[in-house]
Amino acid sequence: MLRPTALALLLFAQPAFAFPVERCINLGAAMEAPVEGDWGYVIQRRHIHEIATAGFDTIRLPVRFSAHWDGQRLDPQILARTDQIIAWADAVGLNVILDLHHFTELNANPDAHIPTLHQIWDALAIHYTGAPDNLIFELFNEPEDAFTTTRALPVFAQITARIRNAHPDRWIITGGGNWNDLDDMLHMPPPGHREVRTFHYYRPWAFTHQQAAYLEDPPPPTPWGSPEDRATLAADMARAGSADGPVFLGEFGVYAATDPDDRLSWITAVREAADANDLPWCYWGFTQGAVTGFSAYDTAAEQWEPGMRDALLPEPPS
Repeated sequence: MLRPTALALLLFAQPAFAFPVERCINLGAAMEAPVEGDWGYVIQRRHIHEIATAGFDTIRLPVRFSAHWDGQRLDPQILARTDQIIAWADAVGLNVILDLHHFTELNANPDAHIPTLHQIWDALAIHYTGAPDNLIFELFNEPEDAFTTTRALPVFAQITARIRNAHPDRWIITGGGNWNDLDDMLHMPPPGHREVRTFHYYRPWAFTHQQAAYLEDPPPPTPWGSPEDRATLAADMARAGSADGPVFLGEFGVYAATDPDDRLSWITAVREAADANDLPWCYWGFTQGAVTGFSAYDTAAEQWEPGMRDALLPEPPS
């Protein structure tokens, strides 16, 4: 038994509000589409159960809320569907990161669309007042183009302050410009109360996006794994891990046309480097449905793609 002094020291060493995410997977290609199913995947309850059974603790749910905003309110059907998925996740003990995804119009013209972003988050904050603590808000996926880090920071601060009226202790995630780039994140100020900074990692892009069919001029087959490649990865994750306040690796992945061994090697190496630097992470993504992409799970065969589960979760769930 610990002595009282030792117990006090142990409790003091623990953060008062520890970010609850460790191992996460993105439910992409579904509600990030203009209409769920347009991109070949509709989220299934059995898949939420499969994710929990595999040993993940969190799903990140990208939703294109801007496509369901009529200027005054969010479509009740998109809210009802989002509620359903959150309830499915909660029933099996998963955290949910609710991510506002693909508001591309705002990236192109922030001045015209920032008011809508405020209105959407006002609506979501009201709708989810009283929701369990395992619901986490991510204000905006991958700021880019004219929505630079400098432009985004005051917007995120304003939205966070408004959310705090009804959600004083809910976790809120924000990231920097250039598609949630690591270096942009590192130039952000430290996060405040129950805030987390996020970055996405697809370096080197020529490797992770090789032969991607959705690109006009995709990179050709490209190897990865040299000592220089691994040193760069280690240095990047060390920089992320040394940042002030909690940091979240919100996306990483490799296009499925990549050589399978190289793909698994990179995914394993990124996950290991994140773990070594105490960075919670979220793989992109669970499946792409009928669209060949970055998937970890084959929904046609209803099984994890070869090697993917071991690459992401080498230890069996406790």
